[in-house]
Amino acid sequence: MPPTATPPVGPAGPAAPDRLTECVVVPRFIATAATPSLVQARQLVRAAGLPNVLHGPEAARTPSANTYRLWGAVLARTERPDAGLLAAADYRPGLLDLFDYLLSTAPTVGEGLGRAASYIHLVSSNSVLTSTESGDEVTVEYAVRRGDDELRGVVAEFALSVVTLQLRHATGTALTPLRVSFTHRRPRGHGGYGEAFGDAPVDFDAEGDAITLHRADLERPLATADPALAAIMMRTARTVQVPRADTDGVAVPGLREAIITQLPDGRPSLAEAARRLAVSPRTLQRRLGESGTTWRAELDAVRRERSADPRHAGGGSAQRAARLGFAESRSLRRAMNRWDARERETGQQADQAEQTEQDRETECDREWGRRA
Repeated sequence: MPPTATPPVGPAGPAAPDRLTECVVVPRFIATAATPSLVQARQLVRAAGLPNVLHGPEAARTPSANTYRLWGAVLARTERPDAGLLAAADYRPGLLDLFDYLLSTAPTVGEGLGRAASYIHLVSSNSVLTSTESGDEVTVEYAVRRGDDELRGVVAEFALSVVTLQLRHATGTALTPLRVSFTHRRPRGHGGYGEAFGDAPVDFDAEGDAITLHRADLERPLATADPALAAIMMRTARTVQVPRADTDGVAVPGLREAIITQLPDGRPSLAEAARRLAVSPRTLQRRLGESGTTWRAELDAVRRERSADPRHAGGGSAQRAARLGFAESRSLRRAMNRWDARERETGQQADQAEQTEQDRETECDREWGRRA
């Protein structure tokens, strides 16, 4: 069946911006594909204000706005207009977790695309996948509920390239669209379309971002089809509840802004934050405790995030300290030493976990070899 289903839209219209989230596997994929090493990937996500996406559980979500900020950091670092296609080229089955298996275990291309359209919210509640049939053609269009005009092109190229690669892996063929269309203008010096879409003609300044297939392509059987696993994947997908991300990325809605507005004063306090949030200091402390955090931890997190933002990096150490709400530059240096130590510890733990996983996989391979 063609992919006609889309993520549900509430009666009041499209989801509010603060409800649009993405599974952590999406920014993780982007960051690791856009950099040649894990160290640089860590630097990239830290610059984008997403220090935990490389190590968070697959069920974790992040606001879609954070992923756009990550794309901005990718473009700033690589200075490549084809960054979306380059990142997508690193796609491998399973990188998108449950979403990948919903498509790959289906019996045909059409059925797989239909499941991808129905459950795309598992990877991004900001994304919409639809199809339109006309004669012998089926156009599969990608869109977002809320985006960034400057980054629209790189995001669309990434998404449609990944969809094409998913179909190629699942069919075991070099499936090529009839044509590809993008709403943005053709970037200068941008030549990665042949590798991504084969010899399909690519149109720009189009009405939508889409790939067009032969209607007959929908009947292609998938080499990865697995009815038993597909039933399990579908049951699992139906039970997944996509949580709403915090509106401002901290434990208590509005707390981040209440902290930021105090930074220029040099003495941010819980009492003043509570006043700005129209609650008592005791109530604010209780809410923070219920969220498993503290005032000091949230203040530290906001300072750390803003210290990594290039827009706040200018000036001398005294000026930077003042912008981050420190009374003196010495306090800023101590905080930065603490942040760096924490980052090194997190990186070492991640490296150890990765090595343990590799050792486990090696041992499994040996065991299978002995059994064979």
